[in-house]
Amino acid sequence: MSAELARAKARISAQEMAAARALESAGTARKAGATSTGNLLARDFGGDEAAGHRLVKTAAKLAKTTHTQDALARGEVTFEQSSVIATGLDKLPGDVTETQRDLAERTLLKDAERLTIRDLRRRTDRLMDVYAAKPDVDAHENNLLIDREQAARRNASFVMWDKKNGMHGFRGEVPEAEAVMLRTALEALAAPSRAHLTDPDATLGPVPEDVGDPAHRMGRAFTDLCSHLPVEELPSNGGVGAQVVVTLEHQTLIDGIAPATLSDGTRLSASQARKLACRVGIIPMVLDGTSLPTEYGQSKRYFTKHQRIALANRDGGCSFPTCDRPPEWTEAHHLTPYSVGGKTDLQDGTLLCTRHHHHVHDHHWEHRIAADGHVEWRPPGSSAWQRNSRHRA
Repeated sequence: MSAELARAKARISAQEMAAARALESAGTARKAGATSTGNLLARDFGGDEAAGHRLVKTAAKLAKTTHTQDALARGEVTFEQSSVIATGLDKLPGDVTETQRDLAERTLLKDAERLTIRDLRRRTDRLMDVYAAKPDVDAHENNLLIDREQAARRNASFVMWDKKNGMHGFRGEVPEAEAVMLRTALEALAAPSRAHLTDPDATLGPVPEDVGDPAHRMGRAFTDLCSHLPVEELPSNGGVGAQVVVTLEHQTLIDGIAPATLSDGTRLSASQARKLACRVGIIPMVLDGTSLPTEYGQSKRYFTKHQRIALANRDGGCSFPTCDRPPEWTEAHHLTPYSVGGKTDLQDGTLLCTRHHHHVHDHHWEHRIAADGHVEWRPPGSSAWQRNSRHRA
């Protein structure tokens, strides 16, 4: 029964593509007020416009074939198989003869009887092997792969958004090789053999040993992967590596319950903060009794990476009033010029973007460190001190 339905569906697909070719050739879409034949098919038949465009595109490719069109009309191949075969024939070199192309098409139709769609698609990359020597086949396949990899790299995308409920959503596309790496890592982390590894910190709440839903297992695996990224190997930005800073009070690090803060302002429970503070790539910024970052780093001409991290944690970005530049776009500035005795430490440093770094030097703005440890500025001749409240209140 299922085989009969598949053949019927294939025969219908053949008729749909014949109709699509006729509509495209006659320019019917324009006459009917549609933007394209794909748009017309979607509008009149209640389908998806993207699917309509794919149908028109596949119909055009199939018009170059003979055996595949006939096989589809007889219900011997599916729409998906015919699309793969037509696309594969299009990938043959421009100097292919009609005899070679005919042989290649017949070969793919035979292969379609035993191969999955995925394997049939891979088979098309080496379709030249029915008439060419192995070195030529290898070179042709390699060129196809290079083009595909470069296109995948160009078209890679990633979008991430805050769902406002303690979760972030994301979507994107990555090249095939990197996708295999990611899937391999996630499957290893999500394997049932790891089910006994539960979170030892009870205050985080119960963590099920094994979530039956594969999507949730992979989600937890992705969470684990993110928390163990080798950030020390990632490129630096503004002189600081791609490291997350978790700010917490000293007592919280021991046994307290006061929440902590990540470098972007995200608030964390005390137990989660203690967990992160133990991980590689997460820098714990422990606060002393006055709620200021404790000093660390050495006195040098230039601020060290760790001093820049501390300045970023304190200033939140460029400290000039109203500026919205983040830490990655700033430079570490000596409040008292180093040439006249300024020290390379937190009490004599701040972050300024390039524009405002030049501005405070050129226009001689005054500065001070307020009682709460934050930098304040005032222009020459003014008595009003100003601070940047865009990053920190």
